[in-house]
Amino acid sequence: MMMTIRKLAATTLLTLGLAGGIAATQGVASAATFVPAGVYSSSSACAKAGNAGFPQHRWVGWRCENLHNGRYLLWVQPRY
Repeated sequence: MMMTIRKLAATTLLTLGLAGGIAATQGVASAATFVPAGVYSSSSACAKAGNAGFPQHRWVGWRCENLHNGRYLLWVQPRY
C-alpha cells in the first residue's frame, strides 16, 4: 500500500514538473507567430484589411491564405 502511494506521488510530481516546464517555456507568443484575423470574400479585401492594420500599429506583418472556396483567410503577426 505504501509503495503504491509513493509511486502515485512520484508520478504526480513528475507530471506537474513537466507541465510546469512546458508552461514556463511558452511565455509570450513570439512576434514571428501568425494568428488568424478574419475571413474575406476576395484577395483584395483581405489585402486591404491587412494593410489597414499597419497605420494602427496592430501588427507587424500579414499574409492572405486562399481557402479555395472563394474566401481568403487573413493571418497577422501581432505587435507584442
